[in-house]
Amino acid sequence: MKKTLLLSLFSLTLGLLPEVASARSVSAFNGLASHPSEASCWNHGFGGITNNCTATRRWCMPLTVDPAGSYNVYIAAYGASPSNNVGCFATGVNRELTAAWSSATTYLPAFGSSQVISLSGAYVPPGGSLYACCDVAPGGRLNNVLW
Repeated sequence: MKKTLLLSLFSLTLGLLPEVASARSVSAFNGLASHPSEASCWNHGFGGITNNCTATRRWCMPLTVDPAGSYNVYIAAYGASPSNNVGCFATGVNRELTAAWSSATTYLPAFGSSQVISLSGAYVPPGGSLYACCDVAPGGRLNNVLW
């Protein structure tokens, strides 16, 4: 009886957490500079990526998806002050690259500690793909991505 009750509670708990069970994450280092000529602007450490140039640069990260659907993307980033801001968007595209569905560009909600930038509105049709890009001001850092 006790074993059956524990198994039932465990099954119920798993059923309540479908998003957590299917979530994926990658370090920001899995991405690349939007413009290959700017690759030298980026420094990495512990999987994060920091803009070391004197101007804002864009870093993009491919995000693996299995089923079609709408995706929420959460990017952990850091900026010491508004001059180190980070703004990101997520985009889903069809396989033909003729249609795209993007989130709004969203910036760090606070400065001085790592923050999560929450993005919603990216849709991936069957056979499509998902990516996120961030405009990172000098000294800004991308930590990782969860979706």
